[in-house]
Amino acid sequence: MKKFKFGLNSVLRLRKMEEEHARMFLNESQAEVDRATAELDARLLAIGTSRPDPGRYRGPDFQDQRDQLERHAVAVTAARSAEANALASLRIARGEWEEAAQKVRALERLNEKHHETWVLEATKHAQIATDEIAQTHFRRSIDR
Repeated sequence: MKKFKFGLNSVLRLRKMEEEHARMFLNESQAEVDRATAELDARLLAIGTSRPDPGRYRGPDFQDQRDQLERHAVAVTAARSAEANALASLRIARGEWEEAAQKVRALERLNEKHHETWVLEATKHAQIATDEIAQTHFRRSIDR
């Protein structure tokens, strides 16, 4: 009997490459989320350490401190936006990876079914050949 060959093997290889590409994009997106979250945490920490003491500063020093806090607030807003964008990108990447993985699994299941069918056919042919050999041997032993 012929050796087993899956007819859609090239499609399966392509789908696996697509899945790997999607997994890399997912990992990159996760790293970007981690960076954005760390940046947001750093900005929030910076605000906590630079809060002015209202009774301590007068005039220009107070205004400088207030401007600094406003810059921190803008930076926190930007960091929150960056984190939200990174999370949105992560959701998209996860969806693409799940879709690619699903396509690969479907082709792998199809491959397994075809292989099981091939194994059954090969076993059937081997059994027929074994039966023919046994019958021939039996006939020879009777003829003697």
